[in-house]
Amino acid sequence: MNQRIVNKLNTVAVNAYKALGTVLLALILGGLVSYLGVQVFFFVNHSWLAPTVVSPTDPQILQLNTQLAQQAASRDKLLADRRDLEARLEQAERLLGSEKDFQERFRVALGSERTAREKALRRLASLRREYQLAAEEISESNRAYAGMARTRTEALYNARMLEREEHLTANHQLAQLAQSNLSLAQGTTELQTKLEAVKRELDGFDASLGGKSAGLTTEVLLLEREYTRSVLEVARAESERKHLEESLKSLDEAVARYDALLASIRSSPWLEAIEQGLTVGFVPYENLENAGPGTPLYRCALKLVWCQEAGMVGQVLQGEVTVKHPVRQTLLRGVMVELKLRDERWARDELLVLGRPPLLL
Repeated sequence: MNQRIVNKLNTVAVNAYKALGTVLLALILGGLVSYLGVQVFFFVNHSWLAPTVVSPTDPQILQLNTQLAQQAASRDKLLADRRDLEARLEQAERLLGSEKDFQERFRVALGSERTAREKALRRLASLRREYQLAAEEISESNRAYAGMARTRTEALYNARMLEREEHLTANHQLAQLAQSNLSLAQGTTELQTKLEAVKRELDGFDASLGGKSAGLTTEVLLLEREYTRSVLEVARAESERKHLEESLKSLDEAVARYDALLASIRSSPWLEAIEQGLTVGFVPYENLENAGPGTPLYRCALKLVWCQEAGMVGQVLQGEVTVKHPVRQTLLRGVMVELKLRDERWARDELLVLGRPPLLL
């Protein structure tokens, strides 16, 4: 009796073990077939996309925002440097204008001074001639009168016809005539000295205007020093202006490069999805021709079966992205597309099928 029970129990155990083995084998075969089927599907099928839930805290978004902030700060620094260079360039332009205006007015003033000295020279020369003629006439008249008066006075004094006081008075008048002659001679000398000084000044202006060294006076040389300083300032300002213009050109090129870089970062599909609040999906380049706008989307409960329509494809976002393959450990290049899903929760699925369900299931 006991042996029968034991045999029955052994039979039941063996049958259960065989059933369990069969079930496990079936599960293994089913898993293998499912795995191979999925692999074959992704190998031959190009009608799928991978939904992507984009969050502001995603590493890609954080990295892009960090790059955007860094590049924007660098661009703002370049713009600040550009404004500083523009201010320095304006200062150099003002200095150039001021110094060139000074140089032009200096030449005009120098020409005016030269003309004034020339006129003064002519007037002094004419005055000297007239003065010399008048002085010669007055001197001749004084000498004639003094000789006659002296002879007459001496004769009258010797003849006792003049008192001593009258004699002294007559001699004093003769001395005043002699002093007058000396004053005339002194005036002639002063006119000659002034005439020569004006002539030297005129020669100095002529030498300065003609760019010569001979004939320069101390006064004109000091004026030329100011003019030379102005010329050096103009040369320095022109050199600085050229350097600043080249620096501005380089800065403009750098700012343009930063603008292009910022535009590239801002046009990233990740940022565009965040800014516009889009639901997006990744489409590899080999699947892109099957993911045109309006293409139906299907979600499958078991990857390839039990599928239902989930929505449709929207517009394609500009810019390339790189995403890991849904089932393989490889990176794929592709683009992001807008997804118009009936239920936003389906954006968390691993993949969606384009066009029609696989295996028509």
